[in-house]
Amino acid sequence: MDFIFYPYRKDDDCIILELKAGHTPEEALQQIKDRKYALKFRGKLGEKARYTGRILAVGIAYDKKLKKHDCRVEIIKENSSNSD
Repeated sequence: MDFIFYPYRKDDDCIILELKAGHTPEEALQQIKDRKYALKFRGKLGEKARYTGRILAVGIAYDKKLKKHDCRVEIIKENSSNSD
């Protein structure tokens, strides 16, 4: 992952940001899922989760030729009070 944003309040949104040049935002999101970056927000096995807010995956792709970017945001996990 390129950046990970831990919320100050444990029930706020957590954000994982992956930047890609020459790829799609969907590929960036897939990398976040494949490498299980969201586990950074969970407690150790058997412990209560450290963060209870949503976990957002943000994939940003940059096209060097067109000098344009594209972005996709996906909710990886809803609030713990809603689902796991």
